Amino acid sequence: MKVTTRFAPSPTGYLHIGGVRTALFNYIFAKKTNGTFLVRIEDTDRERSKEEYIGAIMDGLNWIGLEPDEEPIKQSERFHVYKEEAFRLVKDGKAYEDEGAIRLKINKDGSTLVKDLVYGEIEFPNKELDDLVILRSDESPTYHFCNVIDDNYQKVTHIIRGEDHLPNTPKQIQIVNALGYKGFEYIHLPLVLGEDRKRLSKRHAATDLMSYKEEGYLPQAVLNMLAKLGWSNTTKDIFTVDELIKIFEVQDIQKAGAVFDIERLNFVNQAHIAKMRSNSLMQEVEIFNKKNGFSLSDHHAGDYLLELCKGSANNLSEISLFIKPFLIDFDDYNPEDFNKHLANAKLVIEYFKTNLKKLDDWSEESIENIISNAKNDLNLPMPKIGLPLRVALLGRAKSPQLNSTIYLIEKEKVIDRLGRSLEVIAER
Repeated sequence: MKVTTRFAPSPTGYLHIGGVRTALFNYIFAKKTNGTFLVRIEDTDRERSKEEYIGAIMDGLNWIGLEPDEEPIKQSERFHVYKEEAFRLVKDGKAYEDEGAIRLKINKDGSTLVKDLVYGEIEFPNKELDDLVILRSDESPTYHFCNVIDDNYQKVTHIIRGEDHLPNTPKQIQIVNALGYKGFEYIHLPLVLGEDRKRLSKRHAATDLMSYKEEGYLPQAVLNMLAKLGWSNTTKDIFTVDELIKIFEVQDIQKAGAVFDIERLNFVNQAHIAKMRSNSLMQEVEIFNKKNGFSLSDHHAGDYLLELCKGSANNLSEISLFIKPFLIDFDDYNPEDFNKHLANAKLVIEYFKTNLKKLDDWSEESIENIISNAKNDLNLPMPKIGLPLRVALLGRAKSPQLNSTIYLIEKEKVIDRLGRSLEVIAER
């Protein structure tokens, strides 16, 4: 049997993290079995569905690397099909008209058995099911009815979706049986939860996928992190989608809700950034640099500066902001760093202003010599030298090794910033 899976978002909003996790598992399962991954736009809600959301959803899937194998279909273009199927059921005596709407007759005897590849076999008593409206009085179809018809039309074999859809499954099986379809395999995924173990929402994290792109997270890192939400087969923390496809098995999907942790995403993103080739990372970071008003191509050692700074932040946006004061003058000092390290370091700043100004050979080696001399001449430990200088030169106490930090700022800027810091020390 050729496997076909589908991701069926509703364009009533942007693509959210929980939806991406569902799309990922559909994609992985299809690719694992050399099957087909499809996307269907479920836009029957005429009032809330918007074309801009359809574009945003497809852009998001494209960015994250989960592109469908065929052009997506839209349910709004298939209303005539749903209407025909509804009236076929009326003709066959399996549905009836109720004040203009059409309802499916539910067999209230016995139970409907749902065979789920994660949760096992679950029986739902039929007496708890009402006769389902499948076509409203305005001839618009209902969610469950469209869902079943389109899954059959698209030759879907496995329906992979969130565990919150599990109670809908017996209703859909009733529709499958009434229409005479073959039916489907079901795989329900644990819900994505916030750290308080409640369903993920905006109060826990940004739920819109593209906000993570805007913040500078890598698509491969987002997928890596999402794969671990509800699935575990490896002790590896960092892997690619291709590696995941090789080791993925349905039986390794967990039943318990999976907690989304932004710190976890930060860790995974840093690891993927560290693995990137220098030229690829430069291209990605430059997008954020331009937003911040500078370019590393204007720096005499831009590649080296990026290499030293890339491990000091969680994402591309933060890397760019971390690099920014090397090229662009900053407005003010971090108050805590200033008070703790710079406010009482006048002698250190004066020493370096005087000695760096004399340097003809502006190199890491010559700067390191001045640092070594300062420890002896000022009789101070390295933190009492390095931290004040970092704050004076970058406005903060965090930077790469000190000689590299000084070298990567132009000599003229270094002397100017040291002089400015002395003026601020005197004023405060």
